[in-house]
Amino acid sequence: MTVKTEQFYIQRIAELEKQVAELLKVNAELVEQVAKLTDKVAKLSKNSSNSSKPPSSDIVKSAPKTKSDIPQKISAQPGHPKHERMPFAFDQIDHCQPHTLDACPDCGGILHLVKDAGRVVQ
Repeated sequence: MTVKTEQFYIQRIAELEKQVAELLKVNAELVEQVAKLTDKVAKLSKNSSNSSKPPSSDIVKSAPKTKSDIPQKISAQPGHPKHERMPFAFDQIDHCQPHTLDACPDCGGILHLVKDAGRVVQ
């Protein structure tokens, strides 16, 4: 190896060591900033629902939930017996009213007969 090449490598190593030192310094500063921001986020995310703070110390009040916000199933209580009216016996029926449609109630199109019977409503 020549003297010129050796001096080049020594100079290059010194430059790289200087860059590494600068990067380590920047890295330490960034780690410190991340730690501070993590503390701030933890403090700001505390409210009366997830800490022992009183509700009056909450910065932003959450809107109270209303009945319309919570979807309700339309049904009886679980385990409640079902109430159904028994259909009338054939001999108790004195009048039948057939209801027919001339056109489709949605689009006004032509109706076609189907083979299965319609439903009976009492």
